[in-house]
Amino acid sequence: MLAGLIGAQNPYRNIAPTLVWVVWWVGLVYVQAFVGDVWSLINPWRTAYDAADWLYRRLGWGSELSLRLPYPAALGAWPACLLLLGFVWVELVSPDAARPSRIAWLAIGYSILTWAGMLAFGRAVWLQKGEVFTVVFGTLARFAPTEARAGRLALRPFGSGLIEAPPVSASMMAFVLLLLATVLYDGLIGTGEWAMLEEALSPVLGGAGGASSMAIKTAGLIALWLLFLTAYLGVSAAMSALVGGRPGTLDLARGFALTLVPIAIGYHVAHYLVFLLVQGQYIVPLLSDPFGYGWNLFGTAGYRVDIGLVGARSAWYATVAAIVIGHVAAVYLAHVKAIGLLDAPGAALKSQVPLTALMVVYTFFGLSIAAQPIVESRAVSAPPAAATETIAVPPGAVLPRAADGHLAEPAPGRTTARVKLVYKVLGSAYHDATKTGMADLLYAYAFAYRWGAREGDSDARYDPFVDAATAPLRRHLVAVRPAGVDAGSKSFRVGDVNFVREILTLEVYLDIAPDDPDWNAVVAPPWSTVSWHVLALMEEAVDRGWGAFSQAEAARRGVPWLDLVRSAELNAKLASLVVQFEREAFRPGALQAYVSPDEARKRWQALSAFHAANGHFLVTNGPYKLKGWSQRNVTLEAFRDLTYPLGVGSYDAYAIPRRGFITNVHRSGDLLTLSGDIETVEKFQRSYRLVRMPLKSVPAAVLKRASPECRYVVTDAGGRVAAAGTAALGADASFQIDLQGRLPPGDYTLSALIAVNGNTMNADIHRIPLSIGSQR
Repeated sequence: MLAGLIGAQNPYRNIAPTLVWVVWWVGLVYVQAFVGDVWSLINPWRTAYDAADWLYRRLGWGSELSLRLPYPAALGAWPACLLLLGFVWVELVSPDAARPSRIAWLAIGYSILTWAGMLAFGRAVWLQKGEVFTVVFGTLARFAPTEARAGRLALRPFGSGLIEAPPVSASMMAFVLLLLATVLYDGLIGTGEWAMLEEALSPVLGGAGGASSMAIKTAGLIALWLLFLTAYLGVSAAMSALVGGRPGTLDLARGFALTLVPIAIGYHVAHYLVFLLVQGQYIVPLLSDPFGYGWNLFGTAGYRVDIGLVGARSAWYATVAAIVIGHVAAVYLAHVKAIGLLDAPGAALKSQVPLTALMVVYTFFGLSIAAQPIVESRAVSAPPAAATETIAVPPGAVLPRAADGHLAEPAPGRTTARVKLVYKVLGSAYHDATKTGMADLLYAYAFAYRWGAREGDSDARYDPFVDAATAPLRRHLVAVRPAGVDAGSKSFRVGDVNFVREILTLEVYLDIAPDDPDWNAVVAPPWSTVSWHVLALMEEAVDRGWGAFSQAEAARRGVPWLDLVRSAELNAKLASLVVQFEREAFRPGALQAYVSPDEARKRWQALSAFHAANGHFLVTNGPYKLKGWSQRNVTLEAFRDLTYPLGVGSYDAYAIPRRGFITNVHRSGDLLTLSGDIETVEKFQRSYRLVRMPLKSVPAAVLKRASPECRYVVTDAGGRVAAAGTAALGADASFQIDLQGRLPPGDYTLSALIAVNGNTMNADIHRIPLSIGSQR
């Protein structure tokens, strides 16, 4: 609570989110289920209340610190049910669950509620009925191989505590089903199918956005609980019917409820094990700096998290094994329980058919979720309205100087713009374990001006390739203004293994016609896959004549083409330079106001460590990292960055790139209608094949995931671009391109392709001659 209230509000720098959501809420489950009931010994609310009760009796104020109010029998464990529902809502639905101050205030509020319940009804009663974490962890501990008996620790078989317990109350039965539903729901909301559901329901709720997403997820959480509860009661009714109506439906439901716990434990292991092993490492540096003040109390503040600790193959095998073993354990415990509850010959076996079928459905559901790629639902926003008046560039905005790239206030004559764009960039980690920051976004602009604009007749810091690539940006950019960093609203969803997602907000001011929002957005976007320190290292190498950025410029200067990987000679020089930069805490002149010496030194330390481990300097923030190379091939490995803006599985489409083919073109005046085929993937175990299908024959669900679109460009007789754009797939599975009024009379060529999942690699380009004139 103290860390949350007075510490830094960046969840990565404050110990509260990691301690609460990772170590305690996720990690303690494994201890409770596979070791024993440790929670009953370390429960802080129980410990604090016991201390107050001891002091109360010590002072002679009474025999017990309690009002001793009778606990209503009808309440049962419903208070714990509602509190678990609320807690899971904060974890899975609330947009700022990782904000340290929010965690602190929630802990304060829950503490007051818990102690009030203990004071009103007695400590033991409230711990059993209302203290949700004691109920959760106590339920899981029934599966553990140890228990306390008469003050001594005793061993027992796994799961025996679940079948030896008497039938639970109806409210406790509902609690177990809620526990199972919430664990599965955590995985469900990270799948592509859930994203499609949100997209379909958002218009019904008044449009896409955070409020509608929260409403849908809240309804889904409650609905899944009720669905599980209804299905379980239905199966209990079938069991009762098979054994002649005795025991009754509710009696059987209460008797077998705890046998579902192994399924919840199995899915918890499947869903959170990798998350715990990777994200749990953050506790090591945070122990030395719990408030984010820059301390190093135990010498562990510099610990770097090993995000590759668990391989993808190991994680998948562990996931499947955990779900299957949990299911088998549940079936076995249910059978043992049935033998003890049902005396009639054959009744135990008959009663297990419906319950086993339900458990199979639960397990199939869990395996289906585990097999899905984890994605993030993204609201579709309407294009911004075109601005008609000039926009004043505010204070704090900067523009790189053409000569050296230094970030300075715009010139007096460049204080207004025609377009203002606000970019919210989801930051992620680089391969050397540093994180994308505002300096990385700004330095990409500085690089464009420093190497793309010629200073007089000097070519010392000029590359024509950089000039050509960045010319539209430098022509239209008026200024950029860093608007802030949001580390809370998109942070921490345990279910899709995201922890912290920093949103870097940057305002971009352009001198460009505001007619085409799509074109405006791509003129000067604030993004670079290369960090500022790698760019600065490359610049220094070029300044010293060790290489050139482009192949053409390298040939003109008579130096090697800059290669951060294959050149052993250059790597040795760069390694020495990195050591020097670390010692000097080197920062480029453009970033003096944005990067502190300590931050710069940490960047160079991380880059040096990366080179020592990987043998090259090719560091990006992309989803793949260079692992090995030879003269003929390279090997890439998945970069398991849990803060990456796209979830695990988002790049599956690129592992098997699919193509589109234009098969027919029909022209009616200035309207072109294009039909085509796309490739689809047919998988069987580890094998797959590409099947070419007409768009009209592709199933709707497959077509939606493929997201085919037609991209085209129109060139005139001289090869100059006269028009370009994209066409969406129509309801008749064709693309329409309307050229009316877009081209003057003359001869043209329209080049078009069909992109599948954004893939344009090895595209099949269809060229269509056009004549625009009196014959239209």
